[in-house]
Amino acid sequence: MTTPSKLVVDVNAPEVIAVQMAALIDSGRGWINVLPEIPEDVPVPPTPSAFAVFSKRGPVVPMATWTAPTKGGRRSEPTQVGVQHGTARPVAKRLVGTPAEIPSGWRRLTDHARRGLVVLPPVGAEPLAIATWIFAVLQELCIPPHTTFFEAFVYEG
Repeated sequence: MTTPSKLVVDVNAPEVIAVQMAALIDSGRGWINVLPEIPEDVPVPPTPSAFAVFSKRGPVVPMATWTAPTKGGRRSEPTQVGVQHGTARPVAKRLVGTPAEIPSGWRRLTDHARRGLVVLPPVGAEPLAIATWIFAVLQELCIPPHTTFFEAFVYEG
């Protein structure tokens, strides 16, 4: 596995993430994990372990994973965005009417209490629109108090 580069990005600067997305799109591989930054003095309950098979809850600090579309080869894959969260219920309906509402034209692939939300932006969706939505959905689904910054881990695949 590759070692990621880490970025700390202000909520008002999604273009920083969009630039990274564009580079990964050009290379046809890689992914970015994004988490809201939690202040050091805020206690965060532990994420249920893999042994908590009957838990309906994911991590209380949500994490979004954006994947670059893959090109050619045996299977081409489109860009996807997955969001793990700890709300213990599907979230698509909860997001309606908020800045984190799934944009028109995007397809919801799954919305599960424990496995999270996975959406498929349309081919050619602007990286800035995707990064802006990721910031909005993480803010909406974060249970503990968080700052206005996000930590992004860029994997060049």
